[in-house]
Amino acid sequence: MLRKLPALLLPFVVFCPSISHGETDRPANYDECIVDAMKGVSSDVAARAIIDSCRNLYPVSPREAAPPVAPVPEPVPAAAPAATVVPPAAQPQLDTTDARELTAEELGRLSSKARVFGDSYRLKIENNNPGLTLTEVTIAVWDANDPATPRSEHSESVLIAPQETAEVKYTVQYRGDETGWSWGVVGARGVK
Repeated sequence: MLRKLPALLLPFVVFCPSISHGETDRPANYDECIVDAMKGVSSDVAARAIIDSCRNLYPVSPREAAPPVAPVPEPVPAAAPAATVVPPAAQPQLDTTDARELTAEELGRLSSKARVFGDSYRLKIENNNPGLTLTEVTIAVWDANDPATPRSEHSESVLIAPQETAEVKYTVQYRGDETGWSWGVVGARGVK
């Protein structure tokens, strides 16, 4: 029996490098735990389990959980003149009444990258259209392994100036085989 012990322990050393290396690769915080563990994960169930596991390893400290406390202003002496509060200059609102669908050429000038966590798609969208501000971007999600499954489209209002990049979050409720999901930007609206 004792002769077989090294052979039984070998898989643990090989398949659990954190044990054999003294856990030198362990993430330093919750965010690193999530990023490291989510690589290659496409299952919503697995993503939720990873989130729970990382939260158990790195619980929220009381300082992170409590909202910041605003400092209490000191009372102004009665003899001092009352200060006049000047509101900050309001930024002009973009008039989107003339927004139109982008042409195929303009749509081709958009570049995007996605980070997918379960039903949350976070897209970094770069608007390479000079003189055209994006006001809405539509993505589609479909099952690339099953062409018979219909695609699902999701639109979000945005405000992405010409030659600028912004992150946009989409919540996707899609009922297909999630291992074969594909996505793409399929439409956008903008104003000059």
